[in-house]
Amino acid sequence: MSPLSGSLGAAEARGPWGLLIRHPWAALAAALLLTLGFGLAAQKVEPRFEIEDFFPRETPARLSYERTQDLFGRDDRAGILLIEAPARLGSADFARIHALTARVSSLSMVEEVLSPTQIALPTRDPSGAIALTPALPESLPLEGLSLADSERLHRELGGPPYEGLLAGEVCLVAALMHEDQMGFGERSELERALEEEATQLRAEGYRVLLAGYPIQRVVLARLARDESRRLLPWTLVLIVVLGAIGFRSPAGALLPLLVAGGAAVWTTGLMSLSGLQPNVFGAAVYVVVAVVGVADGVHLLARARELRHTGLGRVAAGHQALVEVGPACCYASLTTGIAFASLALSDLPLVADMGLQVGLGVAAALGLSLLLFPVAVIYGTREASGEAREGALGRGVLALDTWAAKRPRAVAIGFLVIGLAAALSASRLQSNSPLLSDLAEEHPLRQANRLVEERLGGAIPLEILLEPQLGAFPYAPERMAKIDALTAELRTWPEVASVSGPVDPLRRLAPLLDTAPVGSASQHAVTEEEIPSLMPSALLLAEEQIKPWVAADADVMRIRLRLRDVDTRRALLLFERIEGRYREVLGEDPSGKLTGQGYLAQTVNAAIVDHFARGFVIALLAVAAVLFLVFRDPALALASLLPNLFPVLCLAGLLPLLGIELRYTSALVLSIVFGIAVDDTIHLLAQHGRQRRLQGQDALGETLRVAGPGLVLTSVLLGGGFGVLLLADFLPLRVVGQTLGVTAGLALAADLLLLPALLRLLGRD
Repeated sequence: MSPLSGSLGAAEARGPWGLLIRHPWAALAAALLLTLGFGLAAQKVEPRFEIEDFFPRETPARLSYERTQDLFGRDDRAGILLIEAPARLGSADFARIHALTARVSSLSMVEEVLSPTQIALPTRDPSGAIALTPALPESLPLEGLSLADSERLHRELGGPPYEGLLAGEVCLVAALMHEDQMGFGERSELERALEEEATQLRAEGYRVLLAGYPIQRVVLARLARDESRRLLPWTLVLIVVLGAIGFRSPAGALLPLLVAGGAAVWTTGLMSLSGLQPNVFGAAVYVVVAVVGVADGVHLLARARELRHTGLGRVAAGHQALVEVGPACCYASLTTGIAFASLALSDLPLVADMGLQVGLGVAAALGLSLLLFPVAVIYGTREASGEAREGALGRGVLALDTWAAKRPRAVAIGFLVIGLAAALSASRLQSNSPLLSDLAEEHPLRQANRLVEERLGGAIPLEILLEPQLGAFPYAPERMAKIDALTAELRTWPEVASVSGPVDPLRRLAPLLDTAPVGSASQHAVTEEEIPSLMPSALLLAEEQIKPWVAADADVMRIRLRLRDVDTRRALLLFERIEGRYREVLGEDPSGKLTGQGYLAQTVNAAIVDHFARGFVIALLAVAAVLFLVFRDPALALASLLPNLFPVLCLAGLLPLLGIELRYTSALVLSIVFGIAVDDTIHLLAQHGRQRRLQGQDALGETLRVAGPGLVLTSVLLGGGFGVLLLADFLPLRVVGQTLGVTAGLALAADLLLLPALLRLLGRD
């Protein structure tokens, strides 16, 4: 079909693309009905922010963590109020905390509350039985807490096993949730209740911060949601403005907006129907879907506009644009969808679900773009005026190619030099994932963790499992003494904020474990050397008091640590050092013995980065495979990889200069950047293949004239639109905003300059 056949009408359009252009209102109705249906399904979606989803399946670390949870209970169910008084906590302060503890205990999702006024101390009655007796009565006398009782609390809570509850003017109240009531709704309700208590205490002059894993997950989920709701609409507004300026038509302004917004609804509905739940990558999923949706619509509109400048009518230009650009949109969506869906092969649930969600979103964006484009191009574009002329963008791209065509070798060498410089800078990129690193330094959660680290023994949990040895008595005095020695040594390490081991509660219980009657002549003071041998007696007489350190049914013990908020490198070195000392002191194999969320959070960062790296390799192979199947040219498929690698390599070199470390957020951005580059490359090569079939050789200039305007407008809209995310407080969104604009420009340069240079050097033009 000649691009000058301006008299083409809707009835003359044939084939699947013709079906769309002949029935624009039917396509629009289908889009609206599907959006309505997916919107209803989307209402049933609930976010999932579980720490377990970060951890690889079936690894020794994951299995040890699950075993620890089975033996000792979950370590992620404590919502915490950190209370700091103007002076050392006294009688009136403890009375307020006692009343607060009672109110929090009455919450339906709370199993028990740990607070300075709620502790139970071990005592021995005249019959010899050991029981836990509340340190304070349930109801305080009218005159309040006595000075003696106040000082007693400070004294009793000064060391293991109660350290971390009280330190001078600082204390914490921890609400432990029922393990079967830890859904997102229950966590949100607990967070609201604790915030109400905090507000009341602040009015009375206390500094109060919320902390704990249930609170962190609610806050992070709400922050990601609120940031997306606050900034993504402005992103879409800017895309509308840039589209209106670039296309000077209602279609140019509204089509990218409708596709990006509608694709988000479709994606959420498809997630609901397929049983997927939004997770911490949710904002990134919608960013990628918006990128793809905007790109498809812009490429179609850009080509239709260029065709209008040659004299074609709206219907003819729309049909011709679908014929020329529609297949490329399908190829690009296919490769992007395959690249992200391949992440489903990951054994990280978080990454696997994110890959499937993006795959669904890419398909949704493509479907919406194709359904909405006919109405947009026929009823949303201006009539061509004046004589037929070439579009300004087409002329500009063609002029750039005229210059570059004379020096393809120099262009390739220039990109090679830039790539080598980026690779050199990328070698300084470090993997690091400090606690709550996606939040600003002054965020209340980070302040809370610093306060816990400085005053209450640390906030990052690490555990060392002490499994029984085959054929040996697990509580032998010699082994217990070695465990106590290892515990004492760990207390001296600078990365460790606090440690408690199974021998520590024995020290408090020692006076009660002598079976001789109280006051008898046979009763004697237990020496320090004898304390490790008291474990069998404690299992018989005081199992409840040692349960946090000993799972008697399985004969498993644990050492509980709280780490300082160190970077990933120091944390991994610490883990290796602990395993080495475990082997030297106990003479046992340490493999699989380290566990806890502090251990998994640091080790999983490297795993997530590795999984994204593997997904990136799969994406490269998918792109090469699709290009080979479409164009049947191995050299062309291989040459296409370099323009896609260039912006990713430049971004990796840019991250250290921006002070951004490599963790799951920045690794994800690398995948997004690759998706942008792949999209443009496929549009260019698909058009190149078509022009070669139409013209034979010397097709590159025409290819760039036809496809170049779409590439330029896509890059401008994406770079400008997502630059709004620089205003985000949530670091992942800010990283996207910092990098997408720059890398969209790099990807455009690689496709307009490097790819044509490689094709010319390979003799493909």
